[in-house]
Amino acid sequence: MENEKRLVLAIVLMLATVFVVNLLFPPGRPPETGIGEDTTAVRHETFAPAEESVPQAGAPTPAEEEARPLRQLVPPVEPEEEDTAWVTTPHLRLGFAQRGARLVSAEMLGFESLADETKGEPVQLVPPGTEDFFSHQWVVGDDTLDLRDVHFEMTPRRLDLIEGGPARTLTLTYRHAGSPFRVDLNYSFHPDSYTVHLEGRLSGVPATGWWLMGLGSGLQSNEWDPESDYKANLAFAAKGPDGVQSRKIRDVEPGERVALDGPFDWAAVRTKYFVTALALPLELETEARLSGLMITGTADPNQARGIVSFPMSRDGDFHYQVYIGPQDPGKLARAGRDLDQVLPFGYKWLQPILRPLAGAITALLVWSHNVLGLGYGWVLVLFGIGIRVVLFPLYQKSMRSQMAMMRVQPLMKETQEKYKNDPQRLQQEMMKIYREHKVNPLGGCLPMLLPFPILIALFFVFRDTIEFRGVPFLWLPDLSRPDPLYIIPLLMGASLFLMQWLGQRSMPQSNPQMKVMMWVMPVMLVVLFLKFAAGLNLYYATMNLASLPQQLYLNKERRKAAGKPPPDKKKN
Repeated sequence: MENEKRLVLAIVLMLATVFVVNLLFPPGRPPETGIGEDTTAVRHETFAPAEESVPQAGAPTPAEEEARPLRQLVPPVEPEEEDTAWVTTPHLRLGFAQRGARLVSAEMLGFESLADETKGEPVQLVPPGTEDFFSHQWVVGDDTLDLRDVHFEMTPRRLDLIEGGPARTLTLTYRHAGSPFRVDLNYSFHPDSYTVHLEGRLSGVPATGWWLMGLGSGLQSNEWDPESDYKANLAFAAKGPDGVQSRKIRDVEPGERVALDGPFDWAAVRTKYFVTALALPLELETEARLSGLMITGTADPNQARGIVSFPMSRDGDFHYQVYIGPQDPGKLARAGRDLDQVLPFGYKWLQPILRPLAGAITALLVWSHNVLGLGYGWVLVLFGIGIRVVLFPLYQKSMRSQMAMMRVQPLMKETQEKYKNDPQRLQQEMMKIYREHKVNPLGGCLPMLLPFPILIALFFVFRDTIEFRGVPFLWLPDLSRPDPLYIIPLLMGASLFLMQWLGQRSMPQSNPQMKVMMWVMPVMLVVLFLKFAAGLNLYYATMNLASLPQQLYLNKERRKAAGKPPPDKKKN
């Protein structure tokens, strides 16, 4: 959020420069509603909802009230060494523990950790000691069946999927020795996907109430600066008909309980580049949406327990998708249910513009990288040059509009002096001058504003896009992190100063305010951009340097135009 504020300030300063250039020189005219907090109201100690919090639709029948308590379906388990079932695909290596069928390991085989302690190892998403990642509980009324400590049968104990091969299924089963009660959890894996299909079945007893599934206590950071990643990016998020709700784990106090009320299409926990989510499959009706997400703070500021709830169907089945992988917009979008919206894009009011623009820019950069076979650093250099070339006709139009404004300045000043005591008449005469001489007072500003949406979109592209994670360029260790030597930000500031200096030289008269701006603006922007991603600075510096030949050409054209006589005053 701090960098977002710095970006906003930088854009405001750049916009101010654009308008000052054009206005001071030459001078011109003086939240479908959720089903309520009851769906996630789970007791802190027992994980059982309070009596008044259970919807009537989920209340047990009289026959169920007479049945044995759910806790009797889970006999005490003596501590013993547990086994782990391992599933390996071309992208993932997952470990499911026998106790509780919980996820105890999730390695991203295609990504290396950048953190000092685990540098070079595969990214590991599950923090050490996590007990409730994909854990399961069944709640009926005030009774809770806690499956987190029971032993599940695992079939098979090992799954190895090869690229292009068939999907495989891991089955985790709990059977009660003294009754027909049984829980089956089937995880189906596809070798070419980060999405896993989860199918659960509760049999042997009437199905009702609510099922609770744990999302763990956060994800482990694998970045250069884990502490910064935890502080800025580690969060739970969920999306429903009213949009995305999120809560940073650092904002949840120890023992505090935060309820995000559904219904939700998905619920997730994420860091800067990776995410684990539980989502409703596209083929299912919206009635099966997740009911809510409860977040409970712990003593560790980097951890908070997340539990998702959803209603049990009468036949005892539930079907959901689990996504475990990178925050890649394309892969997330293919998972469905707008899961790609888990990527944060700053302020909500900007997201409708920034998301498609950032997506298009990312797709273009990745395509250029793949087709041209160049590193992303050189792709950014070409992109900055290309943007300046494409926008040159608009800049030329902007400059010509400025020159037209300069040529009618004598008429404008004379008109302002003549009608200074009659504002309405002054307005009419000024508009008359604009029409007769085909001058657009805003023509010099609008074309210069076009690069700013691209610059803002690139800020989020480099902040969140995993393609640039850990990508080096020349002396830069990572395009997604600030330049450790500050060379690129200084080059960006110097190029901006040179561009403004060349523009000032072509002006027929000096403007003290613009001279001050020429010195102050580059310095302020360098300070603001120091902590931005090196890739963003590289793009902006390249675009400024590519504009210097264009500025020299425009200066030559401006000097020619300055020799033309001003419009005939008698016409007005």
